[in-house]
This record gives sequence, C-alpha cells and structure tokens, in this order.
Amino acid sequence: MKVAVFTLGCKTNLYESGQIIACLNAAGHEAVHGLVPADVFVLNTCAVTGEAERKSRQAVQRARKLNPDCKVLIVGCAAEKNAEQFASMRNVSFVKGVADKTAIVNEIENSGVDVEQLPSVFAETVFSAQERTRAFVKIQDGCNNFCSYCIVPYLRGRSRSRKIADVVEEIRRANAAETVLIGIDISQFGRDTGETLPQLFYALRGTNTRLRLGSLEARVVTDELLESLTHVDFCPHFHLSLQSGCDSVLRRMNRKYTTREYMQAVTKIREVFPDAALTTDVIVGFCGETDEEFKQTCEFVEKVRFADVHVFPYSPREGTAAFGWADVDGAVKERRAEQLGRVKLRLKNEFAASFAGVVCQVLVERKRNGMWEGYTKQYLRVYFQGKADVGKLVDVVITEPYQDGAKGEIL
Repeated sequence: MKVAVFTLGCKTNLYESGQIIACLNAAGHEAVHGLVPADVFVLNTCAVTGEAERKSRQAVQRARKLNPDCKVLIVGCAAEKNAEQFASMRNVSFVKGVADKTAIVNEIENSGVDVEQLPSVFAETVFSAQERTRAFVKIQDGCNNFCSYCIVPYLRGRSRSRKIADVVEEIRRANAAETVLIGIDISQFGRDTGETLPQLFYALRGTNTRLRLGSLEARVVTDELLESLTHVDFCPHFHLSLQSGCDSVLRRMNRKYTTREYMQAVTKIREVFPDAALTTDVIVGFCGETDEEFKQTCEFVEKVRFADVHVFPYSPREGTAAFGWADVDGAVKERRAEQLGRVKLRLKNEFAASFAGVVCQVLVERKRNGMWEGYTKQYLRVYFQGKADVGKLVDVVITEPYQDGAKGEIL
C-alpha cells in the first residue's frame, strides 16, 4: 500500500514524520514524504498559530483531491489541541495526538480517535528515515518555558531529553554530511536526565559529520558549551531566540532574559567564533507594544548585527496566557513587520558581503537554473557553477552577495 506522509510545521515534526516513514516501510508499505498521490495519507499537523491549524485542515482537502477514495490519518499538535475538528471530516479514518506518533502505523486499517496522555520521559526508540545530505536528529521534546504568547508547552508537554548514547548511535547510523540537532527547546537538554549539551558534544567527537545546532536560548550560551563546540566539526551558526529587543515587552512575553543578558551571550559567541552567523526570530506588535518599544527592538537588532531575522506579526492564540490581552492594530503590525523586514534584508546582505574573498566549505544540495546551491557552515546560501555532486562538501570562494545569499566560484 502506498502511504504519503505530509508534514506541517517545525523540523521536529519533519523528524517525527521520518520515524513514521521508517515504521511504515518496515511494515511492508511504500511510504514517501510529501503530498503526492497515494492510497493512504498521514498528515503530521501543526497548531503553533491559528493559520497553521487552518492549513492542517486544508491538507485533508488537498489529499482528497489527489485520491477521492483515500484514507486520511491525522497526527500531531493540531489533533492534540482539538481532535474533533478532524474526526468529522470526510475520508479521515483515524486521529491521534502527539504521543507515540509512530503507533499510527498500526491504525491504517482502523478508525477512531486516540489522543493519549503526553509522556513524562523521552521514550522514542525508532530512528528517523534520513537523507544522506543533511540529517535532523531529535534530542529533546516538550517545553517548560510557558511564554505568554505560546501554546506549544500545552500541546507538547514538559521538557524531556534523549540519552546521549542514543543520540550518538543515530548520528553514526545516519552517516550524513551534516547533522542538525533539533528539539522543541534543546536549551533544556539534559535537565531531566543529569546530562548536558557540552557532554553531548564531547561524546560526538570523531563522528564523520559536521554538526549544527537548532534554536537555542541565550541563557545556555556558556563558556563550557562554547569550549565543547571547538572539539567537533561544528557549524558556527547560532539561532538565538530573541522575540523582542525591548525589556518591557520581554517581561510581558514571560521570556527569561533581558537584552543585556542576550548581548552578553552574543559577545561570548563572537569571542570564540568570530565569523559565526547569528540568526533569530522577532515578534512585532505583541500585546500593547508601543512605538517606542518597537523602536528599541529595531535598534537592538541593528546592534547585534544578525545574519538573518525571521519577522512575525503577533497572532493571538486561544489557550495562551496572553489571549484576550489588548491587541495592537493589524495595520500597525504589518507596517512594523515591513519596517523590520527592510532592516533584516540590509543586515543579511551585509553579512553575505563580509565573506567576499573567503573560501567556505559548502554542502551541495541541488542544481537549479544552471547553478549549484548549497550552504556554508554559517548557513549562508551560496550559488556557484562548475563540477559538483549533491550531498558532497566543496570549497567555494565567495565573490559577492547574490539573491538571498552569495555567489561564489568553486576551487
């Protein structure tokens, strides 16, 4: 039976879809990633925003268009939040939440709803089906932060960490050119098991892959962590979650740091990795954000000199602490997003320009319009021509900013 597994949302969801595919193939099915014609569709849903939840419902309709007689099985955060919104939809045969997603493999011939209690410990044992170019390896799940705008802790449960030995085994088995360590909040890795991120990196010495970190909180950037990263083939790209560059807004968001503490982490990183890329997320128009508070955010983004910034207008989410608080006018949010977006584009271009004349190791990902595309260790997208192969590392000298990254010449 052909089964298409379609993923919405975060990289952790993508990893878990790989686990589902691995189990489906082991059970004798033909399982593939994506929304393609199939007998059965497994939709791994997202609910981080109302829009994400809406797209999860739309995916059912898209599956029906590909095969009107298909079966649709639903898993993930949108089902965890509200299973009934899917249970009544035509073609949907089974709905499952976040816990033990791979068990959906056993429900292909069944119908019903099964939203189990979220686990308190990291209990997954199935390795994800991986590509050889870039592997994503999940090291943690859940979140303890309870930011006032975020529904994720209510859907994913409390933080729980994977054992270092299991992480190392999966990375060795994946044998990818690059491995990205992901989770819902990997900054909390090991707090429930007595292990630490630095211990994980020391354990990864000798693995034949370059290593990249997923999103981090500034408070875990310590001398010990940075020292451990120098002992592996580390990609100096730090996605440090910011959300706002104004302390009063950070307090309303229930973020656990100040801009001063964030800047201290930035300084530490650049002392050890001078050419590191620092990227982040910023929410504009959060409840009650004034013009002055937004101005402070723009100034802080300029001060840090981010390589890239993902800008989001605030979207109220039912079930969060901030739901029902005084909202900022939608037009104001959009205007602020556009203004910060212009700053982001300038900073991104400046970051690319800073590599002109520098030889960078690029992981080749695809060829399009006659040019190869790939990423440096700093996650700078590079376009170049010449002889190369997908999944291989090549040395490229950067020449100039180009499109959303830089142009280069292969050595």
